[in-house]
Amino acid sequence: AVVSTQSTGKTKVGKSRKDKFYQLAKETGYRARSAFKLIQLNRKFGFLENSRVCIDLCAAPGGWCQVAAKFMPVSSVIVGVDLVPIKAIPNVTTFTDDITTESCRAKLRKHLQT
Repeated sequence: AVVSTQSTGKTKVGKSRKDKFYQLAKETGYRARSAFKLIQLNRKFGFLENSRVCIDLCAAPGGWCQVAAKFMPVSSVIVGVDLVPIKAIPNVTTFTDDITTESCRAKLRKHLQT
């Protein structure tokens, strides 16, 4: 929602902000601009290439899961959980659940045993 402030003449953009990372995410196929933060952290610390498990809590829309699937070894286990369904991502298991519940923890344990 764009709100114009008449006294200052400035426009507040709020949630509809479309900065360069928003545009870049759309152009490169990432579901969220936050994917670039994980890519930046991985460039600095190089942890994804050596990781075997990734659990993304509150994962919707799945941008971080996309990055994990791209940079982690093929045999890795990648799980995304959110209250909102996450559209399928190759080599990523996703499910809809409340991360504060025992049922969610049980599902995570099940996926980690595979």
